[in-house]
Amino acid sequence: MKAAVLKGIDELSFRQVETPDCGPGEVLVKLGACGICRTDLKCLSHGQRDLKLPRILGHEISGIVVERGSGVTQVAEGERVQVAPGIPCGICKYCLRGQDNLCSSINILGFHKDGGFAEYVLIPEEGVRNGLLQRIPEYLSFAEAALTEPLACCVNMQDSLGISKEDQLLIIGAGPLGILNAKLAKARGVKRIILVEEKQKRLKRALNYEFDYVIDSNKLNVPKEISNLTKGMGIDAVIPCCPGIKPFTQGINLLSKRGRLGFFSGLMGNDSLGADLNLIHYKELFVSGAYGCSSGHNREALSLMSKDKIMVRDMITKRISLAEVLAGLEMVRNQTEISVIIEY
Repeated sequence: MKAAVLKGIDELSFRQVETPDCGPGEVLVKLGACGICRTDLKCLSHGQRDLKLPRILGHEISGIVVERGSGVTQVAEGERVQVAPGIPCGICKYCLRGQDNLCSSINILGFHKDGGFAEYVLIPEEGVRNGLLQRIPEYLSFAEAALTEPLACCVNMQDSLGISKEDQLLIIGAGPLGILNAKLAKARGVKRIILVEEKQKRLKRALNYEFDYVIDSNKLNVPKEISNLTKGMGIDAVIPCCPGIKPFTQGINLLSKRGRLGFFSGLMGNDSLGADLNLIHYKELFVSGAYGCSSGHNREALSLMSKDKIMVRDMITKRISLAEVLAGLEMVRNQTEISVIIEY
């Protein structure tokens, strides 16, 4: 099969590799679509904590079951499926609580195991047994289904923060995850969804999405705007959807008393903190992390899409072939598209 294989930092090659053999309890999926995200770019350019090289990247996966090993009853050959990337142990305390994304023994497709930048992906027995494969309805395209995983990450973040209809939610950054968080919040009936963004192209595009109020941080005083919108109370919850210390600290400074900050994007850069962490003490703030998504988050995300409560096709601005994966990664680097999807 053809695959894009990462051997080391900035060493990605498109070449022929062996198609995986499907053993007992395993499932072989022929790729229909795979999303390219900023984490894939991070793996290419800097590496990643969970990345084991050499590796076929790609964790936003959908396709068709073409072979199943002996003992597999969960899916049938020919079924269209979306693949959750995390392969948990299924028996630790986190797995038993439904928090399998926190499993200490988890293996992740595209990080520990080969992922979706290939013509086929093998789902190990542990993954099949623990519910990685979800059937997708015929009316949902493979490209749309590939966005289940990033939407599921947003479900994790908003569940962690306890986002409710009474909240005024601030999203910092109008990239794909910022837009998905806005879509999810709108589907959940959140009172007001506010965006802060500095890039003009993203600001213009954001007007077509589910944000109720858009703040251009290059032209407007963000604290003043938030104060006016919240009648001086501050924002209820903030989700920075971009790496860097500035959005993180900006979020802390804009929160109301007992406000909640979602630690959604890992910090990058060496800038000074820029916030008084004593505010967490004085204002009784809550800071909640969210890393990846559980199989439960994944099921909820696909259900929302399947029931047309969240529509993602308007986010797919570039469709490419597998052979164009390096060009797709550059599109992610340069932020020229919202979502780049490999179609097979």
